[in-house]
Amino acid sequence: MFGIHDTWQNLEAKGKWITVSSNLLNLKDEHSNIKIEIMSDNKPRAMAFFDIDGTLAHLNVIHGDAIEQLFQGEEPEELRETYYRGFKLGNSFREFDRMKGIYVDRILEWKDPEFYLKHRFLTHQQEIDEAGNSIHKTAEEYLNKYGELVARKADEIYETSPEEFENANIQPIIHLAKVYSRLGIPIVGFTANAKVLVEKLAKYLKLSDLFIDIATDETMVGGGKEIAIHYLINKVQEKGITIPKDRLVFVGDSIRGDIGSSILAKEKDKEIHGQGILVLKDKNDLIEIKKQIDENPEINKLVRTIDVHALVLSDVPKDKNGEPILLARSSEKFWEKL
Repeated sequence: MFGIHDTWQNLEAKGKWITVSSNLLNLKDEHSNIKIEIMSDNKPRAMAFFDIDGTLAHLNVIHGDAIEQLFQGEEPEELRETYYRGFKLGNSFREFDRMKGIYVDRILEWKDPEFYLKHRFLTHQQEIDEAGNSIHKTAEEYLNKYGELVARKADEIYETSPEEFENANIQPIIHLAKVYSRLGIPIVGFTANAKVLVEKLAKYLKLSDLFIDIATDETMVGGGKEIAIHYLINKVQEKGITIPKDRLVFVGDSIRGDIGSSILAKEKDKEIHGQGILVLKDKNDLIEIKKQIDENPEINKLVRTIDVHALVLSDVPKDKNGEPILLARSSEKFWEKL
């Protein structure tokens, strides 16, 4: 199964099963029970971290209207595209520092996220990420306003067209999460979204039936998803589960923000070792990431440090019922080592 290293097969084939309660509320405002398999070394066979927005679901239908309300008077399509291009910055404090800079301070060069990273973030990371700084406070104010708007929009859509959330699911990745769940692997999420929205998504996307917890922007004050990794490991261990820190799987659409965060997490805890599944839309995205690996020393070092595979969504085959087929025998069509 994808993301499970061959050496893991040395574990006893059948372990003991335990049941834990999700920290997330489901549509009944209850905490779902989740079954975890404990293997011969008294740990689950892995722990999986999933990005949500852009990996498990396309949520543009929610984000578009909310960002237009936050930055009124801008050209809607251009505003949306600018916002979406910053989704891989690691947390929303960075994103709203960038958006405020573009649309309030009129620093138009920041529309290019790479320019923003090099000429703003790298020189002001502490002020942006950490509480107690005026820059962070301003970004947090924008995030809080946006969180209220986007959560309200999620409620409106679910009340009038709940099928929108079903349609938003990225089926191959939802299927992958369900496979991991059937294997008894503890699953968590980390996403650059406000808690008030994530609580809605856990219900409306039915993630609370699969995920033990989801880390949000509020969890990541002081950094990015590397902070969320430590937070989530602790949350699962609080339930009496010993985490196999050398058997972690990171699934996301950002090679730096999602998968690369494990390298930063390892700086604090040397036991952490992960494999990455980079979710790509199509072959064009695969060509682009290969180009970045060749030309960008930072990304090149990342893929040499972590075992990263690309999962190309457009090439995942489907069965007669339209369900994705994630079988090893067909993996050469959509699965590639980077």
